[in-house]
Amino acid sequence: MKGKVYAFLLTVVSFISVAQDNQYSQFYANKLYLNPAFTGTEICPRIILGFRDQWPGLTGEYVSYSASYDQSVNKTGFGVIFNGDDAGKGVLKTNTISAIMSPKVQLTNAYTLSFAVSAGIIQKKLDHSTLVFPNQINSDGPNSVPQEINSDVSKITPDISTGMLLYSSDVYVGYSMHHVLQPNNILLGPAGLLYRRHTMHLGTNISLPKFPGTRNKDLAKLAPQIVFQKQGPHTEMNFGMYFSKSKFTTGLWYRGEDALILVVGVQSNKYSFGFSYDATISKLSDQSLGALEISASYKFNCVSRSKNINRIDCPSF
Repeated sequence: MKGKVYAFLLTVVSFISVAQDNQYSQFYANKLYLNPAFTGTEICPRIILGFRDQWPGLTGEYVSYSASYDQSVNKTGFGVIFNGDDAGKGVLKTNTISAIMSPKVQLTNAYTLSFAVSAGIIQKKLDHSTLVFPNQINSDGPNSVPQEINSDVSKITPDISTGMLLYSSDVYVGYSMHHVLQPNNILLGPAGLLYRRHTMHLGTNISLPKFPGTRNKDLAKLAPQIVFQKQGPHTEMNFGMYFSKSKFTTGLWYRGEDALILVVGVQSNKYSFGFSYDATISKLSDQSLGALEISASYKFNCVSRSKNINRIDCPSF
């Protein structure tokens, strides 16, 4: 009973509060979600998968998952991305799928400018079967489900996002705007808009001194990062640092007044696997048990059809 009531409360909060997008801590494992202008920056085709368990210590389960595919053809990136989340153990589900096109311009030998636009749909669905409402409970036992939601509720809305990215082998800076149309995706009650999500990100690669006898591919690097996001009244500032050597990468992020994030990963020319843990430092720290996130990617062999377009060199997690 408590689980069902909690799920009901969680769903109500989802309806009356400002809608927000999924939160991921491995920003560069989910590049197309961070900024669609990353589409095609690896040149060869790649697949990226991600999964996040948010607040596993709380009763109402909240998980997110993503999958994307992208490649570059004739100086233009093409891709598709799927994102989903289940709130309250499947009570409220949100799925989005978008197609992306990202043309690129080689400004100089070092710098490339990438633009992107993505178009897709958002589906939100409420499964009422696991909910218990106050007017269902009396001394004689539960009553029937209120007639106004006597069946599952689902809504599909169009969605458009855009982005741009300037990058070289050492520096990358970008901006993206998701939900340009601000779709109304509220299932019950008064109409409500999904606020635009603005993201600005900046990163650089710093090669550490080379020791005698060290191969170039084994050089150690530091990669400081900043990711700022704003969606409606909610803002989030993230500061991070990656250290990589050979196939191994570790990183540490600080999400303002919310969490410290530890990232570890392994990668090669074809694959990458990443794991991260959010150590909550907010008021939820005693109950949430943080958040767990995993990612995996695979890059296919190809003969480049995008000559004179540089490949971006940034973290994979």
